[in-house]
Amino acid sequence: MKKLETRLTVRSYELDFYGHVNNATYVQYLELARVEMLYAAGITFDALFKARTTPVVANVNINYKHSAKLHDEIIIYTHVSKLGNTSFTVRHEGYNLTQGNVLSFDADVVLVFIDPQTGKPQAIPEAIKEKFKP
Repeated sequence: MKKLETRLTVRSYELDFYGHVNNATYVQYLELARVEMLYAAGITFDALFKARTTPVVANVNINYKHSAKLHDEIIIYTHVSKLGNTSFTVRHEGYNLTQGNVLSFDADVVLVFIDPQTGKPQAIPEAIKEKFKP
């Protein structure tokens, strides 16, 4: 799977008292980019529901590199960097285009596929696994 680009503009309600993007907002940015990546691969919430499986976040590791401020334009590159039996890792790299294309943050998010009824981990469906492969 190739890297997906997600663009966004920093909004006023995402800022903290220091005037830069609040650390918790980055988790929302990651979710936005990750969902767009899944949809671009044809993996919709409806398809997951029908397959009786869903990925849930097990771990988020964010490295804050350079602050972003109001109205800054951010581009996030997202791709699957690791694929296991029940889990996969999504790599995110966010660049601030307004401030000279500087790396603003990078992150790795581990997701585990579970059975929605039992909450137990389950193997990633082969059809989905194929979409994640490079």
